[in-house]
Parts: sequence; structure tokens; C-alpha cells
Amino acid sequence: MKYIAIIFMLMFQVLSAQNSPESFWKNKCEFTTDGSGKSLGLKIRVPVPCAWEQSEGKRPHVVKTFSYGFPDGSSISQSLTVNKLPNSFSKSEINELFSQDGLRSMCEGTGTFVSGRRVRIDGLECAEVIARASRNSPVATFYAYMLSYYLIYKDKIVVIGYMTGSISDEDSKELFDTYKEIFQGLATGTIIMTQWE
Repeated sequence: MKYIAIIFMLMFQVLSAQNSPESFWKNKCEFTTDGSGKSLGLKIRVPVPCAWEQSEGKRPHVVKTFSYGFPDGSSISQSLTVNKLPNSFSKSEINELFSQDGLRSMCEGTGTFVSGRRVRIDGLECAEVIARASRNSPVATFYAYMLSYYLIYKDKIVVIGYMTGSISDEDSKELFDTYKEIFQGLATGTIIMTQWE
């Protein structure tokens, strides 16, 4: 009986190591758009953990989604979205959009604004927004924490989104806190290759 417990503990440690933040960071792949279809002419390279499952975006502007499910039913995901703006934004329009009020308004209809700040990714103006959301279903309530990056390039807005989800708000928040630095590291590795051609 003692040996079975030891074997079980070793198996658990091996399985846990396979889906740890460190293993995802060390085993990164790259997803690259060629400018066709939903990428609206943009060539974009985004790093993503190799272990995450890749799928086509189900919505019109979602280029690709990547996800990973844990044994307890919680999950983490990454998405790449490209939208066309009515026109190229001026510096003052970008300043307004990326103000605290502008960042707060980005969460309307999707969740509750937690925090936001301006950053730069691949030399471009960018906003980082953290939000929280919950969705009710007949089976359970699903809680999500989201980290989204909004990059403006000419008349396009590229959104790189990361999300943790669970039927427990506490578990979803803990998962988000565990993976937040990995999400930030992945996002900063994004390259809008079109601008360098």
C-alpha cells in the first residue's frame, strides 16, 4: 500500500510539471498569419505554448484560439482577433481610447473592468486591460478573468486575449494570478511583421 501511494505521488508530480507555467513557457511555439482571411492583410506572429490546443475562431473577427483544459475542469486560453477600424487613428484619438475612461469602456458588455495601463508591444501603442466576468448556465456559473492587449496598427486593431475560467471564482482568480506573468510574456513576444516589410 505504501508503494502505491509513492507511485501515485510521483505520477501526480510528473503530470503537474507538464502543465505548469514553467513548462508552458519553456515549450513555446509560434502561430503566424499570412495576411489572408480573418487577419485582414496583416502578417502577425504570436508565441503560444505548444501544449495548447489550436482551433479556428468561431466569430467573424477571431483569427485563432488556443486553449488548455485542466483535470479539474478549469481552463486557460489565448485568442487572436483582428478588426478593421473606420479609419487610421490620430495620436489624440489613441490617447483618448487608451485613457482610463477609454480602457474602462472597452469592458462594457463583456465584463467588469479591474485595471488598465498603456504599454508598447513591437514598438506600437498598446493597452493592457484586466477584466472579470461571470456567465450563468443551467448547469453552473462560469467565472473568468481576462487579460487583453489592444494594438493599433494603421486602420486595424489587433487584440490578443488571455483568459482563465472555472466554475469557482476563487479558482479562476488563483489560476489567473498563477499565469498572469506567462500571459504578459507571451503578449510582449508578439510581432506585427507587416510593419517591418
